[in-house]
Amino acid sequence: MSMTKEDVREKMKEKAVVLLDVGSEENYLKLHIKGSLNQPLGLDRGFFAQEVERKFGKNKFFITYGLETAGIEKMNASQILEEKGFESQNFPGGLDEWERAGWSTEGSQATPRSASVGVSK
Repeated sequence: MSMTKEDVREKMKEKAVVLLDVGSEENYLKLHIKGSLNQPLGLDRGFFAQEVERKFGKNKFFITYGLETAGIEKMNASQILEEKGFESQNFPGGLDEWERAGWSTEGSQATPRSASVGVSK
């Protein structure tokens, strides 16, 4: 199941939710949704799930996202987590849709407008 940007924004208000950017660390440092954390999906799917559990535990709700153009990657990340017993959904619009809405982003390439509007955590 996938989420809309409005769903994600509302869910981010909950403490037990982790918004997870599954793109590369390099891209995450450039630009990401404010309040999100990074765990690159990479090629080793088992390692991805292990790292998510090690960093965040299993008792959270994970929303995975990346760039809209990498939609299949995000879907796979959410599916991998679900297969390993995590609660997870993907946000198919990802960073692209979030930015188009003018909502808060962070990183070295965040614009002043996108860095100051949107969700605060």
